Amino acid sequence: MRFSERMVTLFRIINITFILGSTSVILVIISLFTPLFSQAIVYIFSLLPLPDMPSAAMSSPPTAYVVLGGGLTNDHNNQIILNRYSLNRARTAAGAYHDLPLPIVLSGAEAPWLGQWLMEHGIDGLISENASMNTCENARFTAKRIPLRHVYLITDSYHMARARRQFALNGINSTPLPAPLPVRRDWMKPAYNLSHSRRAVYEVAAYLRDVIRPQMDCRHAKDVTSQQLLTPRGSVAKNSDE
Repeated sequence: MRFSERMVTLFRIINITFILGSTSVILVIISLFTPLFSQAIVYIFSLLPLPDMPSAAMSSPPTAYVVLGGGLTNDHNNQIILNRYSLNRARTAAGAYHDLPLPIVLSGAEAPWLGQWLMEHGIDGLISENASMNTCENARFTAKRIPLRHVYLITDSYHMARARRQFALNGINSTPLPAPLPVRRDWMKPAYNLSHSRRAVYEVAAYLRDVIRPQMDCRHAKDVTSQQLLTPRGSVAKNSDE
């Protein structure tokens, strides 16, 4: 009897575990089509600690805006233009600048197009770093381009945690100014929510990669000259985001 009772108890535990596990998986899948999943990821990202930084970076107020490029695309005439990710970041920078004028640093191969858009909207005196091709290089090359201790960092809310970590590793503290994604979360539009969920999943994977096994294709500041940082790239790869 004791053996039989133990087997019954074991099967009950397995059954309950299976039911709970299956229910959890189903709920997570359903949440991907609602605002809940992506909002939870952003909240978790906001709780992650930053690497240690110099005391000056921690005590100094922000002295500049740093805008990270989010990709380029082509218009109907096959001309290169900002994609919707980069455009939203430029708009966020412009709005912040008009509220509090500070130098704007543009980081990434998208910098010339970001700069053109901002100048067309009445903002000049821009500082560009044109060489970086990923988030790690954004931070390293920005730190080389101009001495900064604390900045307002402009990218989207999913990319923000990974970007802030990279800037902290290069001695730059950051206050986040998240730019909106091209589509908003909407309980009535599952496809919009799913695009946010995909973005969140991508950033979770990228963040873990950066922590566990940093990018091999991230050049060091010494690998590029100051002139290269100032020179717009002649051929820019199009992408949807960082």
